[in-house]
Amino acid sequence: MKESRNWKGCEHTMWVGKFKIKHKDWILDSTVKYKISATGIPLNSFVRNGKRYHTGFINVNGSVQSKAKFFKSLPNNKKIKQFEIKGNQLFVLVEGEDAIAHHFNPALFYVRPVLLQQGYEYWEIGSWDKQLLVDFYTKIKSIAKVELLKLKKETPLVFVQQAIPKLTIKQQQALNIALEGGYYSYPRQNSIQALAQITKISRTTLQEHLRKAETKIMRLFLQKAGI
Repeated sequence: MKESRNWKGCEHTMWVGKFKIKHKDWILDSTVKYKISATGIPLNSFVRNGKRYHTGFINVNGSVQSKAKFFKSLPNNKKIKQFEIKGNQLFVLVEGEDAIAHHFNPALFYVRPVLLQQGYEYWEIGSWDKQLLVDFYTKIKSIAKVELLKLKKETPLVFVQQAIPKLTIKQQQALNIALEGGYYSYPRQNSIQALAQITKISRTTLQEHLRKAETKIMRLFLQKAGI
């Protein structure tokens, strides 16, 4: 029998909330215009020279033609300051505050990647405290159109928790090397070649294991997002 306890030793249950959100964002209109969808997670937010920016990582889904048109439109988006495309993956630096992520309490956690589809964002997040989810809903409601799709007690199977067992040891090692080496940081701290030299692993071997790990994780994102 599974059991969880809070700090005082009493039984405690986790809560999960799912929210459908519509607001002004750099990509939501594009999901409608170009008939695409995307899954991802906000990476960071920072201030530079008095201006606020945020970095996002998404996996873009749709027909080959739809994705091509969307990627081609990125240089014309005034909010986007820098971007990098790798297959269906997009790293993007956006000027301005990520209005929804700004209200994400550090005590909350992602149960699924954020889904962007047909002009809406779908957030599924968990918490040990129901009130934090209620507070998130209340704050978002003041700045966006939001629909509460779920708020219930449950022990979630987080998407990363599901992905790791599917990775081989070498794929897990490659992913850890990339994460620790700043490969996914913005700006990127090390290239695959540099990481290969540091770890004394051949570039092709490291790249192969990393790509396979990324593919498995992104497939899981799509599966859990219902795409």
